Amino acid sequence: MLKSTWKLIAVTMIASVAMVALAACGSDDSSSAASAPAAPAAPKAAAAASGSSSAPSAPAAPASAAAPAAAAAAASAAAAPAVAASGGAADEAVTITAVLDNVGAAQFRMSKGIWPDVMFHGYFGFLEPMLSWNETYDEDGNPLRGVGGALADTCAKPHLVMSWEWDLPAKGGGTVTQPGLGLDLSAVDLSDPDNQGVMRWTVREGVDFYKSQNGELIRVGEMTAKDVAWSANDAGSDNTDTANSNSSQAYEYYKRWEAVSDYVGETPARAFTADGLQDFSSECWDAVFVTSKQIQDDYGDSFGIYHGTGPFVVHDWKPSERIEAESRVDHWKNSPAFDKMVYLQANEAQQRSAMLQTGLADIGQSSIQDVGKLESEGFVFNAGMDAIIGNFMYFAGNFWSYTDPVEGGNIIRDGFLPSDKYPWIGDPRVECEGIDRSDPAIQDTPGAGCTATGFDYSDTERFSYETTSMENARNFRKALALSIDRQLIADSVTGGWGSPIYGGGSSWGVPIHQLHPEYKAKWDVAFDPDLAAEHLALSGVPEGFEFEFFCSQGNGTSLEVCEAVTGQWRENLGINPTIDSSQYSSRRPTMLGRQIHVPWMTKWGPTSKQGRLSSGGGTLGGGLWPLPSGGYNAGIEDNRNWQGREDTRVQEKGSAENLATRAAQFDFQFHQQLGVGTVEVPLLYGVNPDTIGSWGLRPIEVVNSFDTIVPK
Repeated sequence: MLKSTWKLIAVTMIASVAMVALAACGSDDSSSAASAPAAPAAPKAAAAASGSSSAPSAPAAPASAAAPAAAAAAASAAAAPAVAASGGAADEAVTITAVLDNVGAAQFRMSKGIWPDVMFHGYFGFLEPMLSWNETYDEDGNPLRGVGGALADTCAKPHLVMSWEWDLPAKGGGTVTQPGLGLDLSAVDLSDPDNQGVMRWTVREGVDFYKSQNGELIRVGEMTAKDVAWSANDAGSDNTDTANSNSSQAYEYYKRWEAVSDYVGETPARAFTADGLQDFSSECWDAVFVTSKQIQDDYGDSFGIYHGTGPFVVHDWKPSERIEAESRVDHWKNSPAFDKMVYLQANEAQQRSAMLQTGLADIGQSSIQDVGKLESEGFVFNAGMDAIIGNFMYFAGNFWSYTDPVEGGNIIRDGFLPSDKYPWIGDPRVECEGIDRSDPAIQDTPGAGCTATGFDYSDTERFSYETTSMENARNFRKALALSIDRQLIADSVTGGWGSPIYGGGSSWGVPIHQLHPEYKAKWDVAFDPDLAAEHLALSGVPEGFEFEFFCSQGNGTSLEVCEAVTGQWRENLGINPTIDSSQYSSRRPTMLGRQIHVPWMTKWGPTSKQGRLSSGGGTLGGGLWPLPSGGYNAGIEDNRNWQGREDTRVQEKGSAENLATRAAQFDFQFHQQLGVGTVEVPLLYGVNPDTIGSWGLRPIEVVNSFDTIVPK
C-alpha cells in the first residue's frame, strides 16, 4: 500500500480516538448515530508523533462497511454534553478559528455565485443543498461517493429535499411513474427531445431561514418549495444570465422549477438524466444551494444579505480576509456546541502552520511539507475529508464548436486563437488551411483571420481533426505531456506523500485514473523525454519559446507542483514557460466567457480514489460544448462531447454497449491530449488537540462540518 494511504489511515485513527460525542438534532434523519457511544478523549501525548513524521500504525480495516460507517457516525454524531443556549459555557463564549487558503466573498444568490466562493456558503454552514452524502463505505472502510452507476445512491441522501419521483414517457404511449432512485429505464422512451418527463419533489418541513441584521439573528420564515424552485431557476434552469458554477447542469437537466404547494414542486426535464439531482444539488461536490425567495422579494436582490438555513449565520464577511458567523441554537439537524466560528484566509501554507503553532488558529489547512514537523509538536491531522487533490492541466483555447449542437447558428469564441503565438491551439476548419499563422496581425484575433463558422465535427468536408494546424498543436501538447517525470515530482516535491497520475483531465485527455476499472495501459502518459523532443520538432515550435502557464491558487492546486512541471519543460524541451499564480476567481470570468486560451492547472480530475470502484460505465459529460446558460468551461469545446453525452445517457450504465462507447471516446481523447494529469497529494487539516475535542469532518468536496466541532 502507498505510504500516503497508510498515513491517511493512521491520522484518521488518531483523530477518531480523540473524538467526543455530538448530538445530531434531526430525529427524522435515518442515518443519525445518536445512540452510538462516545469515544473517550485521548491525551495530547497520545496524538503526538514522538518526534517522528510518521503517525502510529493503524489496525487493519474491518472486512465489512458496517464497522467504518458506524465509527464515522459515532465520531461525528454521537451524544454530546449539554451546552448553554448560547452554544458555549453559560459564563464564557467559545470561538473556534480556522485558517484556510481561501474564504472568498459573500454571494448569497445563486445566479451570482461564482466558483469557488459560492461553495463556501454551503460547506462552511451558511446555506444548504437539496441532498447530502449517504454514508457509504467499501469493504476496506473507504468512503464512497459518486453520481452514476454503482455509486448513484451515495450522494442522494434527503436533506432539504426529502424525496423525488419521475413521470416518464412510456414505451407504447402514456407515462410511467418511477422513484428518483432505482429507476428502470427499460420501460421508458426518451427519444422525443420535447418529452423528457417531469420530476416531482417534496421538501423538508420545519426548516427556518435566518438573516443577520445589526448584529442580531432574525428569523425570516420557514423554507418552502418556492425557495427551492427560486434557487434552482436563478442558478440557471430558467435563467441564462447566470454565473453559477453549476449553471450547465441547471440548464442541461431541467426546465423551469415550479412550487405546486408549500412543500411540493414539479420540474420538467430538458434532457432527462437519471442522476441529475445528485449532480445538481448534493453536498458531495459543487452544488446549487437554497436561498430565500422572501429576501429576494423584500430587498430586490438577496446577493448582499447574509442569510441561510444552515447552522451558522454570517455577521461579517470581508472578501479574501475573514468571515465571522454566529452559531444557531435551533437548527433542524445540528446546533453547534460553541458560540462563534471565525474563518481566516492566509495564502501561504507556512503562515497557516505558524498560526496553528502560535495559537492564533484552532484548525489550519497545512502544506503537506509541514505535516511531520507539526505532528512532532503534538498537533494532529484530521483526514476525514478523504481528500486526494490532483493537479491537472488543460490546454485552453481549443474551442472547436462553431455552431450550437441543438440551436445551430454561428460561433467563434474569443479564446479561439489558433496562431503561432498559441501553438497548443489547433484549427480543424478545412477552409482555413492556407492561413499564415505567423502573421503578427492575427495572433490575438479570434479565428486567426479566418471567419469560417456555422458547422461542427459532423461536417467532414469542412471540419477535420487532421489539418496541419491540428497536427502541429497536438504534437506540441504531446511534447508537454511526455516531458513530465511524474514519479520524480511525487518523490521530491510531495515528500513521498503523492503519487503519479497517468490518466488525463476530468473531461479531456483520458478522464479516468489508472486505477479505474475501465482504464487501459495504452492510455498511460509516461515520462519519455526523447519522444517528447520528437513531438516538439514535429510541432514546429522553436527552442526558447515563451508562453504563459496559469497555476490557479485558491482552488487546491499546488504551486510547488506547477514550478516542478515548468522546470522539467525547460530542462527537457528547452522552452520557457512563465507562471501566473493569481487566484482562480480572478480568471474564472474568462472561463465563463470562453476567453481563456493558455495552458493552466487545476485540481479537477480523476484520482486514485477511483480504484475503489468495482465497476465502470456511466454518462459522459463535462459541458464541453456550447451551452445557452454559459457556465464553467476549461477552455475546450467540441460538439463531439455533446454527442458522447447523448449516446451514453440513454445506455444502461456499465453495459457492454456503454463501456464500448466510452472506450472509443477515451481513445480519441488520449490521441488529442487536451487534458493531462501530473501528481496527486492528500489534503490534511491540522488540529490543535488542546482546543478541539472532536470534529466530524466529512469526505466531501470542501472543508466542512464545522458545526460538529466539540471544543475541549
